[in-house]
Amino acid sequence: MKIIAQKPLYINGDVVTEGSVFETIEQHGRELINKGYAHLIEADNSAQPEQPNTKADKKVKR
Repeated sequence: MKIIAQKPLYINGDVVTEGSVFETIEQHGRELINKGYAHLIEADNSAQPEQPNTKADKKVKR
């Protein structure tokens, strides 16, 4: 998982400075996010086409 450091962190023997993007395993990333040390990069979901919401498109006539 790719995340952005909000505070300087010591990861895998290196210092990751504030604002730097780094990659870590899912569990470690979630822990850092929950503690406020990092935040998740918004994933680009352009590879997945949008699914139309068919239920919202149908109108009920009375």
